[in-house]
Amino acid sequence: MADRLTRTTERSHSRELKEDMLVTTAFQAGDWAQRNLRTIAIAVGVIVAAVLGTIWITKAQAKAEGEANRILAEASSNYWQGGYNRTIQLADQVLEGYKSTKAANDARRMKADALFWSGSFDSSATLYQEFLAHEHAGPVHDAVALSLAFALESKKDFPGAAKQYEALVATAPDRASAADMYMSAARAYTLANQHEKARAIYEKVSAVYKDTTFGRDADVMLGELMGATGK
Repeated sequence: MADRLTRTTERSHSRELKEDMLVTTAFQAGDWAQRNLRTIAIAVGVIVAAVLGTIWITKAQAKAEGEANRILAEASSNYWQGGYNRTIQLADQVLEGYKSTKAANDARRMKADALFWSGSFDSSATLYQEFLAHEHAGPVHDAVALSLAFALESKKDFPGAAKQYEALVATAPDRASAADMYMSAARAYTLANQHEKARAIYEKVSAVYKDTTFGRDADVMLGELMGATGK
């Protein structure tokens, strides 16, 4: 019986100690909060401001993207109707007023397309390069990279166009497309009077891509090149 009473007394004492510690801790925490109330208020205010600021920025960005895309939709409509001047104006509106949006890069591409079909190949090539610098790898990137090659060739930068065509071989979706890029590169090298590079590519297409329609084309072009250069 005495042992039982002793254990009961010990448990009771232990519980009292724990309760005293909890009360003391709570009191100390309350006292600290009282003394640092201004600091806590400032910290909470900063957190609330940051959260509200993030929400506001997100909403503002979403609104800007929506407005920019609305303008781009009008620009696209004009582009497909041949209204290149109006397309360029609308693209500039996005680039100037919504430069921080994702739509701004689409505006670069659209303006570059309109400039290309307007005959401004130098300006279109510059914009295509700017677009590619802001665009991740993917189908759109590859399509614009091809447009850049066309623009470089059209502005008679044949060495630059040839290199661009060759670079596109790595991302070609199939063997026929790869052979097509090689043939375009060879054509550009020929126009650049870099006949040895053109010849090497035609020979490669003839040997490696003879299962495609470009294999025979390469043989024909190789014969023409050798006849023109005497080599």
